[in-house]
Amino acid sequence: MTSPVLQLEASLDPAVIPPETAIEVATEVRCYVKVRGAAAIGPAPQALVANICLVLDCSGSMAGEKADAAIEAAKRIVDIVDERHRISLVGFALSSRVIVDNAQATPAGRDAIKAKVDRLRQMLSGNTFLGSGIRSGADLVQRFAADARILVVLSDGAADDKPEALAQAQRARELGIQVFAVGIGDDYEADHLRKLVTPSSGALLAPGHLDQLAATFGELIARVESFIATNAELVVTLGDRVRARHLYRTLPQPAFIGDESAAAARAVEIRVGNVERGQTHAFLLAMVVPPNADRVLGSALEVARATLTFDVPALGLRAQRQEIALHVARGGEARTDHTEISGAYRSAQIARLVDELADAQRRNAKDESLERIDLLVRLADEQGDDRAQASYEQLRDDIAADRAIAQKALNELVLASTAHRPAAADAPGVIKQLYDVVLVAPGDAPILLLRALRDATGTSLRELSELIAMTPIALREALPRRDAEALVAQIEASGAGAVLKVRKR
Repeated sequence: MTSPVLQLEASLDPAVIPPETAIEVATEVRCYVKVRGAAAIGPAPQALVANICLVLDCSGSMAGEKADAAIEAAKRIVDIVDERHRISLVGFALSSRVIVDNAQATPAGRDAIKAKVDRLRQMLSGNTFLGSGIRSGADLVQRFAADARILVVLSDGAADDKPEALAQAQRARELGIQVFAVGIGDDYEADHLRKLVTPSSGALLAPGHLDQLAATFGELIARVESFIATNAELVVTLGDRVRARHLYRTLPQPAFIGDESAAAARAVEIRVGNVERGQTHAFLLAMVVPPNADRVLGSALEVARATLTFDVPALGLRAQRQEIALHVARGGEARTDHTEISGAYRSAQIARLVDELADAQRRNAKDESLERIDLLVRLADEQGDDRAQASYEQLRDDIAADRAIAQKALNELVLASTAHRPAAADAPGVIKQLYDVVLVAPGDAPILLLRALRDATGTSLRELSELIAMTPIALREALPRRDAEALVAQIEASGAGAVLKVRKR
């Protein structure tokens, strides 16, 4: 029975694969899964209890107005948070320090808690060891039983321990904690903060001015109060011989979650976390369906099964479950692309490429930066987003001319890519003739082929090797004719064989 609280939806692109005549091709199929929150759930017999921990940067760069704004924002939360919740505060610099430990903001106790918040001023020096702060915050949150567990991380600069911070964010996800990140100033790294929040389906926030920080924190508390479901988890179980490739989040903020192609397991686990009233979480899993997976014309092959589990604390419901099986068929009917899925896929790819561009820029990797920019230009062209395309082209000119790109500009690029926008090229009535590039023969010079494909696609050598091993396979899909022909030419120049396939609508 469908739950009135969350609605599970899932679809495939394509849902029907035309029979191949000349060659049998492994096909990339995109599984798009949505979890929709109800607008309301009616009278609730009990209120959801949350445990919220603020993890605030106290490095030397925070001294002054940024520390003042952060402290006032923390006090604002103490003033407005309901006393049924627990609130903690951790400061981090060279190490982390617990300032407030699972307190209840009762009317009589709020002033005492706010007095403790002021102790953050004693820590304002040293480095930015964010991982230590996240670990301490997660440990605090785990000490008190709650329906929803939240970490809110604030930073104004680059973490000195990025791998450790990412590891601790992943640990928080495994503990059922949702991580939100707030960047202030001009020198924080938005792409790194996005990586911190993505595993737990948290959000990246960036108030434009310090005087907006308190309001941003207040909005976070409002979001907590709107949670209607918690501990939501998706498991996508793959069909026989179906292989996972990439996993993206597309809503509420597009992001690249990870490369799933190396995983041997047939189940892909996705943390949805806490779902607000009226909110939609959406995820896209790119999979490869092998050739000859189903030789019976018109019959359906189950390529994936999506299972959702979640709790509804306000109604006393635990371990609610929904499931959808997804089938693809080989048939004679024309292939119709799912415009919503293709648009969401491009948005998620843009988010991934922007993160990679920001990282390449910090490493002064000029050629890698230009590769990412060229891919972004192409995607913007496919979306019909002239404004974004012009922005990317200007950035390409700056990088090619060795002009430094400020961190602020990179952050603005990352933040722009967090907004999910319908693609103009996918709008009803706008039809572009697109093509798939199918590798049909790897040739006798695998190194030359790998090099050509890496230059053309920006894909890692390991992933390209895996794709080549599945020949014949569509290496790139839904390209404009000019780009598709150029890729075929590069492949053939390496001694391999490739063909164009018209992408039917």
